[in-house]
Amino acid sequence: MTKNAEKKARSMLSRLSLEQLIKEFDMTEGMPASFELSMVRGWIMDELEKRNPTAYDKWLDMDYPTNKALRELYLGDQALQTAETK
Repeated sequence: MTKNAEKKARSMLSRLSLEQLIKEFDMTEGMPASFELSMVRGWIMDELEKRNPTAYDKWLDMDYPTNKALRELYLGDQALQTAETK
């Protein structure tokens, strides 16, 4: 992947809302592992860390950092309300 493509991808991620960013991360969960997928997940994680380093550190410090825990740390009550309405 070229540096220009990476720059465009990171720029696109920076424009997403927090909820959209977490949704993008969730969508990558069930995909087959690949080098490209690990890069994309890394970019999403970089953006999440940039937006809330405290929540990001708490998530990584968990014994088993799940996507659900990530959502709850970043979105709090909003994540719980959304989950209850589904």
